[in-house]
This record gives sequence, C-alpha cells and structure tokens, in this order.
Amino acid sequence: MGLVGPEASGSGAGAAAGQQNAKTTPFLRVRIGGLERNRKDLLIRFDASTNLPNFRTTMYRNMQRSYVEFQRFAEQAQLTSPQTIIPALPLASTSATTDEEDDRLVRIALQRWLGRVCEDPVLLKDDELRSFIESDFGYQPVPPPSARRPTSAASAVPHVFSAALSKVVRRGPLDEDDELASAKGALERLEERWGGAAAAVGQLGKARRAHAVASQDVGAKLVSLSTVESDLSLANAERKFGRSLEQLAGMAGAQAASENVVLSDSLGYQALNARAAKEALQQRTQLLEDSQTATKSAITKRRNVERLKGSSNINPGKVDDAISEMDDADALEKSLTDRLEAISSNLHTALRAHSRQTHEDVALALLENARLTIGFHKHVLRELEVLKPDIAHIGVGADGPVPTPKSAVTASPYSSALPPRTYAENTPSMVPSQPYTSPPRAPRMEASKSMFLPPPAQPNIPRPNSAGPPEAAADPLGGQMAQSMMLPGHAAQRAQTMGRAQGRKLDERKAAKMLAGGF
Repeated sequence: MGLVGPEASGSGAGAAAGQQNAKTTPFLRVRIGGLERNRKDLLIRFDASTNLPNFRTTMYRNMQRSYVEFQRFAEQAQLTSPQTIIPALPLASTSATTDEEDDRLVRIALQRWLGRVCEDPVLLKDDELRSFIESDFGYQPVPPPSARRPTSAASAVPHVFSAALSKVVRRGPLDEDDELASAKGALERLEERWGGAAAAVGQLGKARRAHAVASQDVGAKLVSLSTVESDLSLANAERKFGRSLEQLAGMAGAQAASENVVLSDSLGYQALNARAAKEALQQRTQLLEDSQTATKSAITKRRNVERLKGSSNINPGKVDDAISEMDDADALEKSLTDRLEAISSNLHTALRAHSRQTHEDVALALLENARLTIGFHKHVLRELEVLKPDIAHIGVGADGPVPTPKSAVTASPYSSALPPRTYAENTPSMVPSQPYTSPPRAPRMEASKSMFLPPPAQPNIPRPNSAGPPEAAADPLGGQMAQSMMLPGHAAQRAQTMGRAQGRKLDERKAAKMLAGGF
C-alpha cells in the first residue's frame, strides 16, 4: 500500500499540471454562426473566445463582419506579418446549384480559413487580428508605411521604369537560401498548374452537361419510338431503355455539378493559395534586395570615412557627418539583416505548414470526388443490369425463340430442311433417293459444243426423258453454268426461262450427224 499513495499523488499532480498548461496555452477560437447575403455584400456573424492578454475580454458574441472587411484584414495581415504565409481568403461564392448549398460551402471554407489563421503563432501576437475581432463599428485598417505607393505621376515614373526593366532583365538579388528560392519558383509553377487543372475540370463539366442533354434527347425518342413498335417485347425494351437514359442523363448533370464544386473550386482555391505564398516569398525577396542595398551603402560610407582619415586637410564638420552617416548605414544594415534572418527562419516553418495544408485539402477533394464518382458508376451499373432481362426477351415468343428465316440467296437447294418439289405425274422426281454428299461439278463449256445438249460420255449429267431419276442437280449459284438450259423442270418454268411456250425437241442421232458434219 505504500507504493499506491505516491503514484496517486503523482498522477493527480500531472493532471493538474496538464490542466494548468492547457489554461496557459494562448488560443483564439472563432466559430461562424451564419451568413446573410444582400445586394452588395456578404455579412458573416461569428463568436470568438480567447485567453490572450492583449484582448479586452475573453468572449465576443454575435460579432458581424462583411466579406470586404475579411479581404481588408487578409491584405493587411500579409503586409504587417511578412514572416508568415497568410492563407488565401476563400471566394464569396461557389459553383453550387442552390443558394443553401452555396452558403453552406462558403461558411465551411471561411471557418477553415479562420481556424488556420488563429492557429498561426505569428498572427496571434499581431494587433491587426485583435483589431479585426474587437472592432465595434467595422474594421478599417491603416496600411503600414512600407505598403504606401507613390500617388503622383512624377514620382511613379521611376517605379514604372524599374518594373519594366526587371521584366526585361529578369535579374534578382543573390539569395543564399536555396530552399526559399526554389520554393518561389515551384509556387509560381503550381499556381499555373492548379489554375489550368481547374479550368480543365470546368470544360469537362460543360462536356458532361452537353452529353447529358443528348442522352436525354435519345431517351425521349426511344420512348416515343416504343409507341409505334409492333413487337411487344421490343417496344417494352425500347421504353425501359429510354427511361433509363433519361435517368442517367439527370445523374450525369448532377455528377458535372459535383465535380465543379469538389474539384474545380478546390483546385481554383489552391491556385489562389499558391499565389498568396508566392507573394509572401516575394516580400522576402524585396527585403533581401533592401538589405543588400543597405550593405553596399554601409561599405561606401566606411570607405568615405577611411578616405577622410588619410586626407591632409581634415574638416571636422565633414568628418562628423561622415561618421554619423556611417553609423546610420551600419545600423540600417544590421536592422535589415536581423529582420531578414528572422523572416527567413519563420518562413521555413510557414512554408512547411502551407505544404501540409495544401496536401490535406487536395487529398480530401480527390477522395470526395472518387467517392461520388464510384457511387455514380454503381448506379449506372444497376440501371443497366435491370435492362438485361428485357433486352434478352427481345425476339422470344411464348413457345420459344422465333426461328430466323433463311434468305433466298443463302438457302441451298440440297438442304434436307426444304420440302421436295412436286411435279406432274409424268415428270420424274428430282429429289435424290440417297442422302446428299456433294453436288457434281459442272462440265466445262466449250465453243464447239451445243448449248442444248450435254457432252457425251458424262454419266453423272442428267439427260431429258431419262429412264430413272437423276441423282442430283447442280447448284445454280455455284459460279459456273451447272446444267443445260433444257434440263427437266417445271414446264412453266422452262417456258419462262427460254422465253418460248414449248421447248424444242431434237433427235439425238440427227444432232450427232449434224455435229459430225459441222452443220
């Protein structure tokens, strides 16, 4: 029992220390309560709680700020806190199809932005954040002296000339911090890539909507076609397929809208966020240029003092002025160098936080889009699987499948499925008595033979008025002349074929003599 007491007291002391640390940790929590839209601007209502000592009180309820005031605060914080990266302010509208969904998405985006701003340790100590929360009659920031620009035309000419020259020369100050220098170039490329991806998703949404309209038109025409279809199974399949196309068209339009909200808006915001980070690094580059200019000025002042020391005629007034200018230049150089080092050190941490937040946002958008896309394709699969029985029932009657009739071109005269021909009683049957094996080859036609009589010594060629039934008939579509034009057949058919009412009868012996004598 002696070991239990110290452990209990130690655990109690640890819990108390944890609670005390939680109480002493500085925090600022802001919760957006609602949005109100008017004709000119968007009004945001929020509550805030904090334990920071520079605030008047710990609770702020039902505070109101317009979206324009949010924009002013974001711009002012970027100017007063160059040692951190201010996230880009979300837009006041989204690609949502309804006003309720638009307000919900804007509120979520602004809540996420305020949460990240209030978690930044640099901004927690900034007076601009306190002024933005505590202002009772609106927030009106005062730009710092470093952010003021020349207003007259004469004073603006050198700045315009230097800006144009920088675009041509493209030469900046020497930066020894390779990580921040490479990050600025990467952010510039990312801004372009995010913007291009957002525009491509927007074009994809337009194509999906056009495809949905075409699918709906096809579905309506299929439904209309089913009303005049005589086959009931085919009409039923056309009607159900048309209804399915109309439903899928509606879902395709919803998918395009969700892609615009989830992907296009998210990627477009990441382009703005990359631009904000790039501008923060550009401010550091400007400070780096000022620091190098101050270093060069300090070196020049020191040389002036050294030159005055070596002069034979020393003017005490000039010496005092030179020493004073040298001291001012050294102080300015030290101040800018220390500030540059502090900004660079904090920007490394802010850049890592910016990269982590960007990865989280993009991963969340891609996962949400993948989930919605999978759900859409599952619904499409269910709709098509429902149509399988109706499509399979097409052409199937009550007694089974309807046989497909053979065409007159492809039907074979030797097929056993065809009924045998019937002739007159004095005409021998043309149906073979034995099962069909293969049709006889047609004889080669020669110029010296008659076209009315078969060549002699051909036992397989049927003769007219022969004693027995012929074994088989040649295929008339086999590519050659398979039989004589006077072969036995129906009398009317022969008459129609030859163009005469009665076939010409020749005596075989007389015909042989004529052939031997050469006519």
